[in-house]
Amino acid sequence: MRGTSLKGRRRQSAGSDIGTRDQLLIAAGELMTERRSTDVSLSDIAAKSGLNSALVKYYFGNKAGLIVALLRKVMGTGIAELKLLPEMDIPPEQKLRIHISGMVNSYYQYPYINPLMHQLLAEDSETYGQLIAEEFGKPIAEAQRRIMEQGVEAGVFRPVDPVLFYFHVVGSCDHLFYGKYQLEHVFDVHDITAELKREFVDHLYSIITEGLLVRSN
Repeated sequence: MRGTSLKGRRRQSAGSDIGTRDQLLIAAGELMTERRSTDVSLSDIAAKSGLNSALVKYYFGNKAGLIVALLRKVMGTGIAELKLLPEMDIPPEQKLRIHISGMVNSYYQYPYINPLMHQLLAEDSETYGQLIAEEFGKPIAEAQRRIMEQGVEAGVFRPVDPVLFYFHVVGSCDHLFYGKYQLEHVFDVHDITAELKREFVDHLYSIITEGLLVRSN
């Protein structure tokens, strides 16, 4: 939408602290998407946003602070929706598919999510490992646990270890997008297209439910 572009946001929010901060985050995300890399400098971000580079340090302290803020911005809505998913009046199988599709779509829409998390962990695993777990990992694990419990209670899922389930789903999504170099050099696939994304959602859901669903004799 036109209103969400960087130039449009800049015009609408000139002189606003919230708008200025948001412009910097939008610029950072756009640069990382355009370059297909998280290797962008603070001066690059400032130039993209049309703002002074000193504002990056003013609002975020350093690049790690900006990364955390960007992750919160792009993942916040999805995490909030995921927390509500177990309460929806739909079958557990449908909730599971919505969850898997939502995770894959997030990685697809914001391809820098995983590299940024790994970058933070490489910088300070103790500090950022706890932050990532508390703000992103735990809400995902809790929603999964509740959906699995609902499926067991409904007689459609067999009991599974929530730890193993978490790493199966999250690890699969993580590696597809973080391991893109393997797609290229092992399978000669040079881009994760919308079609490949859809096929991956179908495949992952099918494989998981094949092991989860209770089969009648």
